[in-house]
Amino acid sequence: MKEKFLNALQDKDFSELLKKGGISFLMRVAGQIMGFIITFIIARYFGANGLGDYVLSVIVLRIFVLFAKLGMDTASIRFIAQFSVKSQWINIRNYRRKVVSLLIFTSLLASICMYWYADLISVIVGAKEEYIRLNSFFVFPMAFFILNYQSLRGLKRINEFSFFYWLSRVAFSAIIIVISVQFSQNKNIPIFAFLSSLVLVSILAYLIFLFRLKQKSSYNNSSYISIDSLLSYKSILIVSLPLLFAQTGQFIMAWTDKLMLGGFMSSLEVGVYDIAFKLSMIANIALTAITSVTAPKFAELFALRDFKRLEKVVNQSTKIVFWSSLPVLILLLLFSNMILGFFGEEFQLGKQAFYLLSLSTMISAFSGPAGNILQMTGRQVIFMNVLFVGAIINIILNYLLIPIYGIEGAAFASMTSVIFWNLTMVYFVKKEFGFLTIYNPFKKITDVK
Repeated sequence: MKEKFLNALQDKDFSELLKKGGISFLMRVAGQIMGFIITFIIARYFGANGLGDYVLSVIVLRIFVLFAKLGMDTASIRFIAQFSVKSQWINIRNYRRKVVSLLIFTSLLASICMYWYADLISVIVGAKEEYIRLNSFFVFPMAFFILNYQSLRGLKRINEFSFFYWLSRVAFSAIIIVISVQFSQNKNIPIFAFLSSLVLVSILAYLIFLFRLKQKSSYNNSSYISIDSLLSYKSILIVSLPLLFAQTGQFIMAWTDKLMLGGFMSSLEVGVYDIAFKLSMIANIALTAITSVTAPKFAELFALRDFKRLEKVVNQSTKIVFWSSLPVLILLLLFSNMILGFFGEEFQLGKQAFYLLSLSTMISAFSGPAGNILQMTGRQVIFMNVLFVGAIINIILNYLLIPIYGIEGAAFASMTSVIFWNLTMVYFVKKEFGFLTIYNPFKKITDVK
């Protein structure tokens, strides 16, 4: 076993997945811990209702940020990775200038709409109107933050990406909340902490990206070719808009259950469900950590047309995810009562929802990075279509089941839609590239140099 592992480390792709994925995994774990600290503090000091108000207000902000980004954050991974592998640094700078100018314009429109319609949004989703108006001023900082950490991902700066994506905002928020509750029990502390940390990490991520781009271009200045056809606003939007629609589908899959719970039930149910959802996502840590590394790698290999190596990297990543996720999932299911009770007695209501959500997380982890492959290899329209069908299933089931079964109905709707879109994307990867992303422990991974 030891000899096999040492031999596997000689493979540069496997070594990169393990090393960078391991760092991303640790960042993800640290971020998850900090996230639970925030959730625990809010739940203890402000109750399930306070947690629900916080969650709903953040979701509304994320909706407007989603449309302000126009999918340009995910497109940045693909563009920057492809330019970087060919040392086309001027192209990266030109691309960034165009994207940021678009982002300023779209964020301004989103902020105006969010502020203007705050009262209507509050009635529909149950979020506090004053929180919505306050959050409307932070659309650009959040969108700019996401653009910058995804750009770092495109440069394959996985350590920095992992820090900003998983850890930075929750860490700063937790610190601010912990300090604040020592002096005040003001119900607005959680949202103020969230927004303060958002501005801080947005500036920090931007400075780190500029530093890493300058550093990388000074070391590798072999090519300064500008490919104008790839840098027009039209060509950028051709790639990014399908990704926007795909992200919309992903957002619906991730957040519709909470929004509709807020509309049909109350902020208490939203708070309980949020705890169950976050606990179920622990088993997905390995998948999200590995996909942080593989997304730019898929884009690079696709640009080089090296499909044999692409299949090998997919098989290696799914193997790591499988053996990392399974024991975590088993432990979560065995100790679910104790973990839920830690947050307070009222959160025990989320036990059945937690079981259902854990099943969907398991399917997602075992299906591998199928969605990542489609996005990074020019199949973003397929990805978008699959997610939209899954989102429609999610909305319909939530609408039918929440009034009858409450949080269990929301969990079942989420589980069904997640299983659908994961297995469907596995099918399309098989159809397009000829291999499965689901891990097969009996299949030998072909060595491709």
